[in-house]
Amino acid sequence: MTSSFTAYERLRHLFPDQCCLTWIRTGESDAAFADLVCSFGGAPSTVHAATWDEVEGEAYEDLDEEADGIMLAARHSPWTVVMEPFNARGTSMRMLREVAAGSQAYNVWWTVNRQVSVSYVADGELVATFEPANLEAITPRSGRDWLAGLAVTEEQWRRNWFAAALAAGEELSGVRLDGQWLKQEHLGVQLYPLPSRAVTSADLLDADMRAIAERDPRIGVIAADPTPDKLPEIIRVAAELAVATTGLEGPLIDEAMRFIAAGDRGKEAQEVRGRLFRLRDRYRAEARRGPDLVPGHDSEHGPLLKERAVQALIYALKSDVDLAEAAQDTVQAAGETHLSEENGDHQRERVLNVITYYLRTGMSPR
Repeated sequence: MTSSFTAYERLRHLFPDQCCLTWIRTGESDAAFADLVCSFGGAPSTVHAATWDEVEGEAYEDLDEEADGIMLAARHSPWTVVMEPFNARGTSMRMLREVAAGSQAYNVWWTVNRQVSVSYVADGELVATFEPANLEAITPRSGRDWLAGLAVTEEQWRRNWFAAALAAGEELSGVRLDGQWLKQEHLGVQLYPLPSRAVTSADLLDADMRAIAERDPRIGVIAADPTPDKLPEIIRVAAELAVATTGLEGPLIDEAMRFIAAGDRGKEAQEVRGRLFRLRDRYRAEARRGPDLVPGHDSEHGPLLKERAVQALIYALKSDVDLAEAAQDTVQAAGETHLSEENGDHQRERVLNVITYYLRTGMSPR
């Protein structure tokens, strides 16, 4: 596995800045592959031979009028590897549970904004989901046993999440994703809007999230009835989490939090937001002078985490977007501040994240 990790360290430049990769153990039958295609919202009738470059080129060109994306599907019996250039349907926990009923599914998703998530599902149940920069917050906690069983070490996850994530995918599937693989002809599949389906609490929250909702009245109220009127409270809670976990303080922070608590995104709030940009840039400059790792708040890397916390406040006060977008951006920035697993802050952020996703898209990410 060391050789795999080392190989993927050299291959990062071949892959896009943003992508969703999913490995699914489908078995060998064509029927199982067709079911997988349908689960992703693809039409088996559109399956055609294609390389990754061709799929990327078709992402916005040469699609049916009704299509809203395309994916690459590579069959390596008994596994199928799916790459989505712009969609991220492989991150849906509900879909992963369905395709991995009696089987396995592994997903890695990254964005241009430094968001990275890794999930593994077996026999229809979530085994582990985590951010490589914050392995301590792996969910559920028993997922640490699965993580420890991989040949990839925790040090390697922290050193190079891309190499570690793809090395783990290779360990599971036996498939090497390299330059030759990307140039090979696989299958392109057009994706269509997924049919609407009633969302239940089971779709939105897993056991860990339901537990924090039962313990925390504020989270419980949001989770019990996830409607748009909860968005201001979601923004408030996310901003408080970011400030508390990084120890941000001072008159500017207090002023920003007063506007956020009041749900005020008016002229005076925008003046405060302008000063927050300068504070964020100061922390960003400090972070760039340090090593390229983020181990904790009390280290020399603390400025990077504070920069993300200030960014959460900037999103919370943004006035030229709707509340759902402001809420999602605030929650995601708060989630990048190494929220504590022990006191439940990480689970609070996860609840807020899935609910804002649902409120923005009408779909469950789980």
